[in-house]
Amino acid sequence: MVIEKELITKLKKIDGNGFFKKNPFQLFGSKEHKYELNNCLKEEEILDFEKTNQIELPSEYRNFIKNIGNGGVGPAYGVFKLEDWNIELDIENSNFLNKNFPYIEKWNLAYSENKNDEDFTESDEFKNWELECFSETHIYGSIRICHYGCAIYYFLVVSGIEKGNIWIDARANDEGIYPLKTETKSRYNFAEWYNEWINESLKKLNK
Repeated sequence: MVIEKELITKLKKIDGNGFFKKNPFQLFGSKEHKYELNNCLKEEEILDFEKTNQIELPSEYRNFIKNIGNGGVGPAYGVFKLEDWNIELDIENSNFLNKNFPYIEKWNLAYSENKNDEDFTESDEFKNWELECFSETHIYGSIRICHYGCAIYYFLVVSGIEKGNIWIDARANDEGIYPLKTETKSRYNFAEWYNEWINESLKKLNK
């Protein structure tokens, strides 16, 4: 599936500096990315990243950063640059990206029944839960690609069975980690996810 750069330009003309001149950037997150794309990465830069991390990036995403833009305009607050793949993460394992992503279905760690107790967040029980829930091992083999808000992130699996698929990290919202799904589709690759955002955005603006 090809991402059409012309449709991104169309979105910008309508919502960025075109039809809604008095009130631009109406779509969620557009005030942040302003429909701008970052400069594309060169093949050598991508190869260097892949070699350093001992992986091959999913083809749809690789094509995007090479031929469309290294992040910028996109779903929610926009797509991160490749070099920001670990934004707001404190990665300890140097082989993080080439270790297989551990899940094929939703994972969540049940919150304690004592969570409403005033002193619970100071307890050892809470600290142990927090360490386990937010362990980097749950997102091995993935890169963060987009911030949805409220510390919820879209991420792209780059190693393992789920390679190439978009997942959501909603651990900060007590909803765990799960694949992006709709009623009609059980998985999305990068291009499908991005194109659906373009199409849905155009529909909203046309209304």
